Amino acid sequence: MHSISSRWKKWLMLLVVMVMTATLFAGCTGEEKEKPTLTFYDGSWGSLWLSNNIAMFIIEEGYDYPCEEITISTDVMKLTLPKGEVLINMEQWYQNYPEWYQEQLDLGNIEALGYSLEGGPQFWCIPQWVHEEYGIDTVFDMKDHADLFPNPENPDKGMFINCKVGWACERLNRVKFEAYGLDEYYEIISPGTAGAEAAAMAGPQIKHEPVFGYYWAPTDLMGMYDWYVLEEPEYDADVWAKVAERSNDFELPNLTEACAYESVPMAINIYKSVRDDAPDVVAMLEKFNVGLDRCNKTLAFQMEHEINEWEAMAVWWLREYDSHWKSWVTTDAYNKIKTALDDYDPVP
Repeated sequence: MHSISSRWKKWLMLLVVMVMTATLFAGCTGEEKEKPTLTFYDGSWGSLWLSNNIAMFIIEEGYDYPCEEITISTDVMKLTLPKGEVLINMEQWYQNYPEWYQEQLDLGNIEALGYSLEGGPQFWCIPQWVHEEYGIDTVFDMKDHADLFPNPENPDKGMFINCKVGWACERLNRVKFEAYGLDEYYEIISPGTAGAEAAAMAGPQIKHEPVFGYYWAPTDLMGMYDWYVLEEPEYDADVWAKVAERSNDFELPNLTEACAYESVPMAINIYKSVRDDAPDVVAMLEKFNVGLDRCNKTLAFQMEHEINEWEAMAVWWLREYDSHWKSWVTTDAYNKIKTALDDYDPVP
């Protein structure tokens, strides 16, 4: 019995050594878990392109996650973000759809991390010189001046340049237009792209002609020309709730009252799984803030130098505002990002 017991002990010790060796070998040679691709909502406007590309450059170069922009409308974003089909929205204009936003937060489908911009004003505007020359101050004054804004397709009415089809503001503006009684005097033109809207607003300014439309800030267009923001009734939460409700159901009766847009900070939202799947990225995004003034300066630089690559503009921003974003990231990530910035071509 003694010899059998010793033999078994030797075999047992050998087996333990083999298992430990195999485990150690697997730990040394096994590949790290593949990092998920982080998808960003692309709503097709300048400040969002800038925020997306700043975040993606930091994440890809500093934290080694692949990133991708997905171009969709606001309505599609509202469907896909709560399902995780797009993971990150760097600029949520939640004041345009407050009920949806609060519902998704309450359900835990999305999480708010902070704000990319301190505020995002939206408004109706005309050239400053038109305001001064014709004494137009309010949206209601526009009823008396439709002839200044001729519609080539309908000479009996003036023309209002709306925001692009697919954005929530396109429907909200229609509701407001009816409530202010302007639909009797103007026809609403909704461009198919943000670029077409910008061209429709900028073209008349270049030619020193009147133009009437919706726009927002921060944008390069607002910095390039002198605009007058038309006065509206002040924002009222109860009034706005009715405007938002009708914008989602045009079968409801027309309103007789509307108000100005609320200007609120632009929220950064993530799908609920991102915190577990990419905790280091979430820690960075919780500190992320482009800043309204820095955004305006960057968009003006982009327009002045006719730079159409938004990654290049992100590089310019990161180089220009190094001391601002350095505290967002770990030391290791910062060093890797700086190396990538040093390797990037000059901008412009």
